[in-house]
Amino acid sequence: MKRRREATTPSPTRLRHREDINIPLDVTVEILKKLPTKSIVRFQFVSKQWSSVINMRRDFIDFIMKRSLAQPPRDAYFIASDDYRECFLAFLSTDKETVLIPKRFRHYLRGLVCCWSKSRQVVLYNPTTRQSLYFLKKKTMHMETSFIGYDPLENQYKVLFLPKYNPEQPCLVFTLGETATKWKTIQGVESHHPLQGALCINGRIYYQAGIVDQYDSTSLYKLMSFDVRSEEFHNIEAPKTLMDYRSYLINYQGKLGFVCCEKGVDIWVMETQGWSKIFFSEMECFNKLCSVGVTRGGEIVFTECVYRTQQRLGVFYFDPKLDSKRYIDLEGIYPKEKRRTDCIIWTVPDYVENTMRLY
Repeated sequence: MKRRREATTPSPTRLRHREDINIPLDVTVEILKKLPTKSIVRFQFVSKQWSSVINMRRDFIDFIMKRSLAQPPRDAYFIASDDYRECFLAFLSTDKETVLIPKRFRHYLRGLVCCWSKSRQVVLYNPTTRQSLYFLKKKTMHMETSFIGYDPLENQYKVLFLPKYNPEQPCLVFTLGETATKWKTIQGVESHHPLQGALCINGRIYYQAGIVDQYDSTSLYKLMSFDVRSEEFHNIEAPKTLMDYRSYLINYQGKLGFVCCEKGVDIWVMETQGWSKIFFSEMECFNKLCSVGVTRGGEIVFTECVYRTQQRLGVFYFDPKLDSKRYIDLEGIYPKEKRRTDCIIWTVPDYVENTMRLY
């Protein structure tokens, strides 16, 4: 026997006026702000208006990012097999959540990830919205180094492409969100070999670069910066002792810094008047590790440069103020039994959620 379907009683408002309730936009925005980010991402498909609020309004996007930072620290771990057939983003604070990303990790900034796809295309990926922006291959683009930059005054994101193997090629800049020509070519940049690892602080991208001396074939290192707004390159003066492959750039509580692991641990910070050493420790346990970031509490994160197949996965957090360290085990995320090759780990302390649309 079929059950009789109960009639749905329309709401009093719809019954009297025969039309939907018109909720003011400012009220809608406040309602959306109270929802979890995962729900907000789903609701972007409700209407064009909601999508515009969630993906394009700067005040709303900034609110989501600030809310994310106001919560307990949420560190993200990018784990990739040595052959880059597997690459994913892992969170320990949310029941070991993992998110697949388009292959090879390159750079992280404000919730966005710059990486390489399987076909060697540069990809900008937003793990919050699961949106990917694949950059078209150009004749001048062949295995460049790519970094993300952000100008807080203009609220502008740009992706910088630096030629890695052919210094005669020009640098390219891609501006997100522009309706006109998004690509710009920068000529006349001094020849240099960009190294992996970059930071964007207060509208400037900082990275290390190598220069090969044509007379004695030795490699020299220098510190470079790229102004995101003016799109100009600058050489940054730094102590020669820091211009070494065992030195790593860090964002130390809003200031550009270096961690040098050659003889213990040295921490340098660039102040207004110049560079100053703020910490030194003779602990040799970090000599074979790589520095991959700093937490908001000032802890410096170290990983193995390469994790062998049978080696347990984990990262070290070192607090220079307390001269103490702690260990985070990541073996449960990517156990030895599942690993076919060696793997690499990048850590993003204080990962933030970003609902911005990429295109």
